[in-house]
Amino acid sequence: MKGSLVLAVVAIVLAIAAVVLAVVLPGAPGPVGPEGPQGPTGATGPTGPTGTTGPAGPAGPVGPAGPNMVVAMGTVTNTGSFQEQAALNVASVTWNSAQERWEITLGGINYVSSNYVTVVSGVFRTGVSGYANHSSLNGKLLVKIFASNATPIKEGFSFVVFDVDAS
Repeated sequence: MKGSLVLAVVAIVLAIAAVVLAVVLPGAPGPVGPEGPQGPTGATGPTGPTGTTGPAGPAGPVGPAGPNMVVAMGTVTNTGSFQEQAALNVASVTWNSAQERWEITLGGINYVSSNYVTVVSGVFRTGVSGYANHSSLNGKLLVKIFASNATPIKEGFSFVVFDVDAS
């Protein structure tokens, strides 16, 4: 029985020696295992200082001009006079007594009231009130002034003609 005890002790010693040698003296590396999953993103570092402002760029090209919508304007007194230097595209103003209206020929414009936006306002003498109306005939702007009782009267007025299709 001594012999089998000795053999058991020798086997244990050899097993311990094999384990120690395997740890101390590594053998050939085994195959590389599969890549593991991506780990979580680490903390973001602090923001760096703001850099200096660069120089301004060159100015861009000038854009096209906007619409020039006013094509004619003026103020006419009750006597038919108007300030030519304050008027725009007014060739002539005449009083048509038979029709009781003002007839304005506009410079370079064949006026048709439906082709323009026209604003006419009466310029009344003290104590006179009323309203103005406009139309067109034969290329002229026609203005008729009425007293508040709808009677046509010869009074002054101002007007502006806009071309909404102008550019």
